[in-house]
Amino acid sequence: MAPKVRAVYAKELRDCLRDRRTLFASVVVPLLLYPVMMLGMFEVVQIARTRLQHEVYEVAIPPGTSAFFEKLSKLPEDAGEKGETVPGKRETDQKLKAPAPSLAFKEMEAQDAEKALEAGNVRAVVMVPPDIEQRVAAQADVKVDMQFDRAEQRSRDAESRLEVLFGRYRNQVVRSHLEAQKLKREFLHPFTLVMRNVAHPSKLGGSMLGLFLPFLFIMMIITGAIYPAIDMTAGEKERSTLETLVSMPVRPIEVIAGKFLAVATMALGNATLNVASFAATFFLLPAPQMAQFQFPWAALPLTLLLLLPLALFFAGMLLAVSSFASNQKEAQVYCLPVYLVPLLGMMVVMTPGIELEGPLVLVPVVNAALLIKELFLYHGTTQQIVFVFVSTCFYAAGTVALAARVFAREEVLFSAQNSLRLFLSRRFFRPSAEPKAGDGLLVLALVFPLNFYLQLWLTKVLLDPVAGLTPAQFAMLVLLPEYLLFMALPLAVAWYLKLDWRKTFLWRMPRFGGLLGGLCLGCSSWLIAMQLVSWQSYVWKYTPGDMGVLEKAVAPLFQSAPGITLLIFLMGITPGVCEEHLFRGFLQQGLRRSGKWTTVLAVGLIFGAYHFPLFRQPITALMGVALAYAAWETRSIWPSVLFHACHNSLATVGPTMLGLRDAPPEAGQPLPGVALKYLLPAVALFAAGLWLVRQARAEDAPPSAATS
Repeated sequence: MAPKVRAVYAKELRDCLRDRRTLFASVVVPLLLYPVMMLGMFEVVQIARTRLQHEVYEVAIPPGTSAFFEKLSKLPEDAGEKGETVPGKRETDQKLKAPAPSLAFKEMEAQDAEKALEAGNVRAVVMVPPDIEQRVAAQADVKVDMQFDRAEQRSRDAESRLEVLFGRYRNQVVRSHLEAQKLKREFLHPFTLVMRNVAHPSKLGGSMLGLFLPFLFIMMIITGAIYPAIDMTAGEKERSTLETLVSMPVRPIEVIAGKFLAVATMALGNATLNVASFAATFFLLPAPQMAQFQFPWAALPLTLLLLLPLALFFAGMLLAVSSFASNQKEAQVYCLPVYLVPLLGMMVVMTPGIELEGPLVLVPVVNAALLIKELFLYHGTTQQIVFVFVSTCFYAAGTVALAARVFAREEVLFSAQNSLRLFLSRRFFRPSAEPKAGDGLLVLALVFPLNFYLQLWLTKVLLDPVAGLTPAQFAMLVLLPEYLLFMALPLAVAWYLKLDWRKTFLWRMPRFGGLLGGLCLGCSSWLIAMQLVSWQSYVWKYTPGDMGVLEKAVAPLFQSAPGITLLIFLMGITPGVCEEHLFRGFLQQGLRRSGKWTTVLAVGLIFGAYHFPLFRQPITALMGVALAYAAWETRSIWPSVLFHACHNSLATVGPTMLGLRDAPPEAGQPLPGVALKYLLPAVALFAAGLWLVRQARAEDAPPSAATS
């Protein structure tokens, strides 16, 4: 952490810890909320049990049937238990192991009974024949008409109690009939159905906690971040102290970095305290009460891991939103919609049948809540965890970038009105040579979900479940995302921000040695990558994805020279041109102020994170580092374009043409390596390529600390 950022961070964090309101929301509330909530819940349950033991529900019955209902209410709980005939009766009786309300029967005429039910004077109406016992004994057809008000809880309770009583009466009658005919119980029950619940108490607890606990944690993250964010932005405007801070020899990005880290620390501290307080409360509860309901302890580490990018996401969002306000009251109004994000997400998560799949994997906040719910059930795959964590990190980077752009604009910080218009309107932007780090992160945060959704939509539109993809449809599936998102979107953002396209995308022509170095790197890296993937497969077992559809679409292209040419254009040249404009152009130029190796490593890791399947991400990230190094040394995008295009093209057609892959790889088996006669020349050629791009460093590169 830079010294100036650390100074701003320490100052803001110290101010937060001195603020009683922030301390109360971030520390006191999490520590008190869950014990009070648990004690209150048990107290409410005890009050409800006590109330049910003493409350009497009136039920209207026909005149002359009081004696029958008196007998009915006195039937023992085990009456007819062994001769159970009522479907679902066992479950109903189990519910009534808790205290059940008492029933008082009141004789009334049918019309009066219906009016009393509507008025709420009785809880249910039961109409039976006056001679019901005689008719039942004679095995005549008997109809019991029961009416209740489903909108009233007491009426539903009375209905449940009556259902159980009549079920016991039915079982008693059936048992007497069986005894009269000298038949055994097995006559009606030829077999016994034994149902066992194999769910571990922690999984049972997770299934219940997973419905509401993720959003409770998210709400507490927002609560912990909202007051510091408002105080550090609108509060400083109101106190006229922001001008003093900005006028100091500190860059706006350093100011926002310190403030963001302080808000994120408070949010993370709040989230950690919430998880710890909730877990401690469950741990200290009496064991008999929690025998069938335990906290899913194994889900805690990953839950905390997922809360980390969420805290960063909300910290950046709240800082950006509250920066547009001129005072704290206005900031509270602006930040109020942020609370709606988890509330709307809770509606999605609690909907039956909703699972973490399809587009929901990349929906911010909702994906994390669904994954925490899955983790509490001991579900959740590694791929889901990576998708959710990476996408949330990108969204967090986007919100931080948005906040950084706000602090970079004095018109927004010190204008009491029209701040949003000043921030969004292009005519207020000043021309700039290169993007800022926040601009690059913001574009990444846009491209990641848009690419995911566009790929899903194109697959849905183009894919025939029977015929699969034709080569033309496969071409559309590749070309549209590449040229629209990885190429056109960065160009459009650069135009909108009034950036210099030539410097932003490194369009300068390098020395011939730089181009030759890129060619050497691209012609050799694919063989090195194959060998690295082979070594990796001994440690990380290979699992083939569902590539059948793509293989069917690509296979016909290998049958002719025009097909191979089209395949090289789709899989080699197109990604080489389009992806380099986003990663080695817009993103790398935005991050270059961070220093050479920080930028090169960051761009490489982000490049790897964008490429699935997960199995190939580590090797792709290494290739991304090499691509970033080539662009940095030559200060030109074209060696990296040549490197990327050659690598992809040869990785697509090379194994087939050289006979390096005779059959599709099998799941769980090590992947075949590369023969030394190919690998050793490839390593030598790759080293030569690195030397060439190093020697081709542009002479006109401006001297700065960043290029050292």
